[in-house]
Amino acid sequence: MGRDFGDVLGLPQALPDMPLSPLVPGWAELRAAERAAGFRHAADALLPPGSTGGTPGAYFQILDGLRVPGRGGRRRHVDRALLAEARDAALRAGAPEPVRSLFARYDAALVEHPMGLRRVVLYQLLQLLRDTPRGPSAQAATALGVDPAEAAALAHAARRAARTTPAARAAAETLLDVWRAGHTRRAHALTRQLPAPAGDQRLAHLVTRVASRARRTDALLREAHALERRGATDAAADHYLRALRSAEDDTDALHGLLRTCRPTVLRAEVRRDGVRLRRPTDPQQPPANRTWRLLRGAAGRDAWTELTVPAPTGGGDIVDGSAPLGERVRYAALPLDGGRIAGRPLVSAEVLVAPEVSDVTLTDGRARVDAQWRTPPGTHRVTVVRTGPEPATTDVPAGPDGFTDQGLPPGEHRYRIHCVYRTAAGREVRSPGVAAHRTVHPWPDPVAGLTVCQGEEPGVLSVGWTGGVRGQVRLLDWPGPPPPPGEDLRTPAADLPPELSWPPCGAARAGSAAYRPPAGATTRLTAVTVLGDRAVAGPSVRVDVPEGVPELTARRTEPTRARLTFDWPRATDRVLIRWWQSDQAHERRLTRSTYLREGLHLALTRAPARFRVEPLAVADADVVVPPACAETVLPADVAISYALDRPGFLTARRRRVTVQADTPEPAGPVSETGEAAVELPGFVLVARAAGASRQAPAPPRTERDGTPVLRLSGAELLAGPVRRDLDAAVADAGVRRPYTLRAFLTGPHAPAVRLEEPPHKDLVVR
Repeated sequence: MGRDFGDVLGLPQALPDMPLSPLVPGWAELRAAERAAGFRHAADALLPPGSTGGTPGAYFQILDGLRVPGRGGRRRHVDRALLAEARDAALRAGAPEPVRSLFARYDAALVEHPMGLRRVVLYQLLQLLRDTPRGPSAQAATALGVDPAEAAALAHAARRAARTTPAARAAAETLLDVWRAGHTRRAHALTRQLPAPAGDQRLAHLVTRVASRARRTDALLREAHALERRGATDAAADHYLRALRSAEDDTDALHGLLRTCRPTVLRAEVRRDGVRLRRPTDPQQPPANRTWRLLRGAAGRDAWTELTVPAPTGGGDIVDGSAPLGERVRYAALPLDGGRIAGRPLVSAEVLVAPEVSDVTLTDGRARVDAQWRTPPGTHRVTVVRTGPEPATTDVPAGPDGFTDQGLPPGEHRYRIHCVYRTAAGREVRSPGVAAHRTVHPWPDPVAGLTVCQGEEPGVLSVGWTGGVRGQVRLLDWPGPPPPPGEDLRTPAADLPPELSWPPCGAARAGSAAYRPPAGATTRLTAVTVLGDRAVAGPSVRVDVPEGVPELTARRTEPTRARLTFDWPRATDRVLIRWWQSDQAHERRLTRSTYLREGLHLALTRAPARFRVEPLAVADADVVVPPACAETVLPADVAISYALDRPGFLTARRRRVTVQADTPEPAGPVSETGEAAVELPGFVLVARAAGASRQAPAPPRTERDGTPVLRLSGAELLAGPVRRDLDAAVADAGVRRPYTLRAFLTGPHAPAVRLEEPPHKDLVVR
C-alpha cells in the first residue's frame, strides 16, 4: 500500500531545514519579472500552459527535488534541458518579454547549483505560506500547486522554520549581490541580521566566507596603519590596496590608499566648464577591457565623492562640471577589471576650482585701455590690478565682461584679472588670475571744429577746421553714417575711406582748403586726424551739390494750361518749380516718380509767365551749393481773328474784312517785376483765283501760294479792330472771281500767336 512522504523516518527527520535565503543574484528584479508575468513562484513558469494548482496531474513535487508533470503522467526532474524545453514552448506561445528574461535567470540559478532552482521555489513557498491568513497548511500548499502527497510535509517544515523579521528577510535576499560586488563590510553587517543558519549549509558557508574576509581585511588595515605611522608610505599603500580589494566598500582602506599614493600622471586642469581630467592611454590594457572609478576629494580631508560622469575607456578627457567653486580638490581614478579594483589609483595634484576669464582682448585708445573677456559661470565678481610704467599697483574698476582704464600715460601697462568666487560656506576665494598687457601709444588730437561754406567764386567750397594739431588732418568722403566726433577709430589708417577726390582750388593752407565739387555730388565730408596707424574722428558735414535742370521748355496745351518739360537732374529726388504771372508768384514741389508718371502740367491764365526750375537738396544736407537755375518764358495767349462781311439783299454789294487781336491784360512777355510789352506779328490776307476752270479753288497753303490782298502790321492790330474794303483791294490786285481767301501771320512773334480763322465756306468768293 502507498505511504506518505516521511512515513518511515517521520517528518522531522525526512525534511531538511527550509532555506533562509534564495542565494540568487538580482532577487528583486526576479520577483518583479515574475509578478509582471503573473507567476506566484518559479514553479508556475514550469507547469503546462493553462494548468493550475487545482488541475489533476498539474502539481509539482518539491521535497525530494523539483519535479513537474511530464508526458504520460510521469514526473520529470527540473534540469537545464527541461528548462530549455519550457522556454521554447513559452516562446512559441508568444510569451511576453518578462517571461523570456525569467528563464534566463532560472537557468543561471541551475548553473550556479544543480538544486538552485529548488532552493528558489522552497524560499518562495515558505514566504507565501507564512503570508496566508491561517499560516502554513496542507490546503494552502496544495493551492500553490504543491503535490497533495507532499503538501502536509511542506506545511510542517514551514511551521518549523525559523521566524525572520522584515529586515532579516531583506538582508537574506540582498546578501549575495552585496558579496559579489566586493562590499565585504556591508555583507558582514547583513549576516549579523540573519538567524543562525544551522541547517542551511550553503548560507552557512557564505556567512563563514564573509566573516573570514572581514577578519583578513582588519588584519591588513592594522598592518597598513602601522607601516604608515613608520613612514613607509609605499608599503602602506600596498597593504591598503590589498585591504580595499578584499573589501571594496571599506572607506578606511580607500582613504588610506588615496592618502599614501603620490600624484601620478592624472592631470587636473581647471577650465571654464569645470575641471578637466586628462590621463594617458594605458599601453598594458586594451581600452575595451579597462574602466575607471572616479573620485573627487577635498584637499586636506579624507572626504571623497564618487563622480557620476561617464568615464571613457582607454585614454581621454573627463570633465567634472559639478566641482565646488572656490574649493581645493584632488582626483583619483581607480582602475577596474570586470567591475573590481585592479590596481593602484591614478591620483592628481590639488587644484583650486576657480576658473579664469577666457578670450581676453585688450585694445588701446587715446590715453586708455579697453578690455573684454568671457566670465565663467558662477563668478561672484571680477577684480583687476594694473602695474604700468610705474612699479606701484593700482586697482582698476571692472565689470563682469570688461573694463575701461582711462587717463593712462604712453607706455606698457600690465594687468592681472582675477575671478572671485563665493564658497558654500560664504567665504570668498580669488583665482590665481590671468595676465595681460597692452601698450598705450600717442594718439592724434581730434579736429575740434569744421566749417564748410561757399567760396568767393561760384561753385567753390571753402573748408576750414580747428584742432588736430598733433597728427595729419584728412578730409574724407565717409560712406554711410560717420563715427561720432572724438571717437578712436579701430580701423588702421591705411584702411580708412578715401580722401576727397574734388579738384582743389589754389594751394591749401594750414587749417583750410578750397575745392570745386562736381555737380550731382552728395558727400559726407568728415575730418579725421591720423598719427601713424591710429586715427581719431572729427566733425562731419553733409554737402550736397545738386545738378542743374537742363532743357527746360514751356508751351500752352490750352489757353489756360501749360506743360513744362525738362531732363530730370541726376542724384535729385525733388525739384522746385516757381513761376510769375500777373504780379503773382507761385511755386510747386515735384518728385521724380510723379514727373515720370504724370509729367508737369500747370493751370495758368492767358497772361505771359516766367518759369524757373531748380533741384532741391537732400533733406539732411548741411551745406548746399546751388546750381544755375533753369528759366524759360511763356508768352501771353494772343489770338488774331478775321471775318468777311458779305453784302446783304438790301445792302450795297461791297465786301469788307475785319481783323482784330485778342490780347490779355497785360499783353506780351512778363518779368519778375510784372512789366509787360506788346509784341504782335504781322497779318497778311492772300487770295487764290480759280483760273480757267471757273471752279472754287483750294485755300492757299502759304502766303506765297496766291496774291496778297491785305497786309497789316502788329502795331495796327494792337490799336484795335481793323476794317478794310475787300472788293477794292482785290480789284487793285487784279484777282478775278471766283477766288479763295486765307490769312497768315508773319514775323518772329508769329509762332506764339494763335490765328482764328472763319469757316472755309465763308472764305470762298464767287
